[in-house]
Amino acid sequence: MKPEEYYQPNDLPDNTTKSILWHAIEKEIAPHRFSLFAINDKRSFAYGIAAALVLYLSTVGAFTLIKQLIENGQPSVVQVDKAYQSAIYEFEKVMPRVTTISGSPQNSDVLLARKDQLKLLDTAINEFKSETQNTDLSPLKRTKLRQLYSLKLQILQQMIENGEIEL
Repeated sequence: MKPEEYYQPNDLPDNTTKSILWHAIEKEIAPHRFSLFAINDKRSFAYGIAAALVLYLSTVGAFTLIKQLIENGQPSVVQVDKAYQSAIYEFEKVMPRVTTISGSPQNSDVLLARKDQLKLLDTAINEFKSETQNTDLSPLKRTKLRQLYSLKLQILQQMIENGEIEL
């Protein structure tokens, strides 16, 4: 086979082009060394990272939106009960636990009585919450539960105002 039969003289590559071509072929044929941090296609890698970031942010946004829609879709009485619960939780979180009783015997008796009141209120609130389980929307039960929440907040506030608990 003769190349002159198929190609014109200007179709054949010159010597420098041949050497560049063969050098590129040898480079591709030679075994590659694996490098952990060498990324051959950096643009594809950057697009993949950007897509993962967009996917993550959109997923978080969707979950947040669904959570807000569910919370806003609840009846107002349930939202009020949750507001009471969160207020009591935040109030108790800031307030230190009363474990030591110091001072006069009268102060210790008052403090023990307050602690007993808080325990009784907690059990009453827990019983009501287990009875209703946020599904019973009867006004009488909800009013009673709000009264218990309000009473607990009043007792905690009185304990702080009287100096029985120091913040």
